[in-house]
Amino acid sequence: MKNFFVRNSLYLLTALAAAVAFFLIWNWSALPVLQRMVGLLFIALTLHEWEEFRLPGGFAEMITSNLNFSLIELDSAKLLVAAAVSVIAFVPLFFPQVVWLAMAPVLLGIFENVAHFGAIKLFKRERFYTPGMATAFFLMLPISVYSLVYVVQNNLMQPIQWLFSFLFMAIVFVAGQATVITLNGMNYFNFIKTARTAILAKHAK
Repeated sequence: MKNFFVRNSLYLLTALAAAVAFFLIWNWSALPVLQRMVGLLFIALTLHEWEEFRLPGGFAEMITSNLNFSLIELDSAKLLVAAAVSVIAFVPLFFPQVVWLAMAPVLLGIFENVAHFGAIKLFKRERFYTPGMATAFFLMLPISVYSLVYVVQNNLMQPIQWLFSFLFMAIVFVAGQATVITLNGMNYFNFIKTARTAILAKHAK
């Protein structure tokens, strides 16, 4: 059973996204605005994972080749990514009244764009593209910006709640990343040092 989830995590995430799409279509007019946006972001994040890993794929290879890191457990990494996406963007669907929770996937949508565009310069990419950038820019960013504007204009969050949103997103993201690194036989802090050294060496050329 464990192997089934490991091998098919992306397909299972897609099935969940399809269920969310059906839920949104069926209940759209009755849903609060932020619940709609979180649902759309979950679907966008699923498509984002397809772009990173399959269509065209190459995100994992880009990271490992530039940071001197071997990703032995690729399928396990995909499962952990799917789990992180579910925690950040699926769980808030059930708590539309908790605005700071709904803002976590919104902030992730912004962060993904910063990360993908930043990777072009960071890794000295020959093409103005990193796997996952198209869905981040054309799907996640518009939804995130709309959600941010809606929340700010309607004064739905206090400053401390923005901190809650950021911490929730960051903790899940870092925990998932650290687990992937550990599963592949490397201490997380050693990975950070190795990655920093690799990036500095690349830019020193």
